[in-house]
Amino acid sequence: MLARHWAVFWVCMGAVFLVTMDATLQPLALVSIEEGFGTSRTATAWVLSAYSISLATFVVAAGRLADRSGRKQAFLLGLALFVLGAVGGWLAPELWVLVLCRAVQGAGSAFVMPASIGLILAVWPEDDQTRAITNWTAVGGIAGALAPLVGGGLIDIWGWRAAYVLSVIIGAPSFLAARTLLTDTERKVTSRFPDLVGAFMVAGSLGLLTLSLVQGRTWGWSDPRIIVAFALAVVLIPLIRQRILGHPAPIVEPRLLKLRTYRRALFIATAIPSFLFPYFVMMIQYLEQVWDYRPLKAGLALLPFPAVATLASVVAGHLSRRFDERTITIAAMTMTTLAVVWLRLVPGSDPAYWQEYFLPIILGGIGGWGMGLPMINAIGARDLDNETYSLGMGVLSTARQVGALTGLAIVFGLLGNVSDAELANRFNQVWTVLIVLSALGVAAALSLPRRSIL
Repeated sequence: MLARHWAVFWVCMGAVFLVTMDATLQPLALVSIEEGFGTSRTATAWVLSAYSISLATFVVAAGRLADRSGRKQAFLLGLALFVLGAVGGWLAPELWVLVLCRAVQGAGSAFVMPASIGLILAVWPEDDQTRAITNWTAVGGIAGALAPLVGGGLIDIWGWRAAYVLSVIIGAPSFLAARTLLTDTERKVTSRFPDLVGAFMVAGSLGLLTLSLVQGRTWGWSDPRIIVAFALAVVLIPLIRQRILGHPAPIVEPRLLKLRTYRRALFIATAIPSFLFPYFVMMIQYLEQVWDYRPLKAGLALLPFPAVATLASVVAGHLSRRFDERTITIAAMTMTTLAVVWLRLVPGSDPAYWQEYFLPIILGGIGGWGMGLPMINAIGARDLDNETYSLGMGVLSTARQVGALTGLAIVFGLLGNVSDAELANRFNQVWTVLIVLSALGVAAALSLPRRSIL
């Protein structure tokens, strides 16, 4: 008979597979979306930004709601929102409708991801939880490996809407299976309703910051709209802090910030994704926009990335028994920095995949994505117990999304809406900025506390 912790694991993995596959497909679909709606590059970037903002906004509130109603209910709600958002995206007549549906999917992901890891860790043996986290990441890596092959082909044939059809086809049966098979793995606790006002204040600040970064170069940094947006984003920060300190159920629990290791993990969870996520998205954009790869060809070109990331995450789980997570993270971030330096110095405007692009794909897959991200989760989980898993991992997820959103806004702002002839030069600027962000990620990894190895 299948052990209980493995049964819970595989039920949760259906939804994690769906969410991760979608995250891999969206960058492949951006050029097709831009062509389909006839919109600008910066406007299309909101397909990614709306998802990240919504995810960052609701993920902590989702953790608190999971504590009130149970992780199963939170998991099912999130999966339902994600599938409904996919249906809306499939049928979207305008770009703004698609962006709205992506925000709905982001909210769904906010419930699914922390609830899934919370359900798993609650029943997993305490002395082997790093392995649970790396296995959780590995299944996501498998989804990432299949998405370019399957989804890229569908987008190539039927256009970007195929990505949303695929999410519906996978998501609807996953919801039915979870509803039938999954049981709550923790007692529900009496708690106050989460601070949704504070959550929407975070959404507002992130949205205004994203607007100023994405449109700053296109509209001009002195444009009144950019100045006002950036000023409002900054003004909201102290107000958000006041809400956190004064609300009985804040978006970030102050007591979590008193945990030294967890506090450091939050810092690195913001710093590292600020270049990891843009790195992956920009590699796809370079293939499609500079080398004129179609989605299927770009997906096949990126296929080694999630494949080696999946293998590396499993290896990282075994290495964590011998080496502390800090050492593994530093090595992972250094590898990814070298990959970004290669992208800045080597690839030209003429396609030369094996000579110029294959190496950074392998280095980035093994390094930051395969070994770095799982270690961030493992480090963050050190100070958490069963009562704080959902909330604590939710805050970590928020930190990752804030970092990813900021990095994506910067690089899409750098690309702007220039002509195809100028794209290669703009990408050189993107790689230069990512080198700086990756170096900061290495510095963040160096700040992590060590773990004693018994």
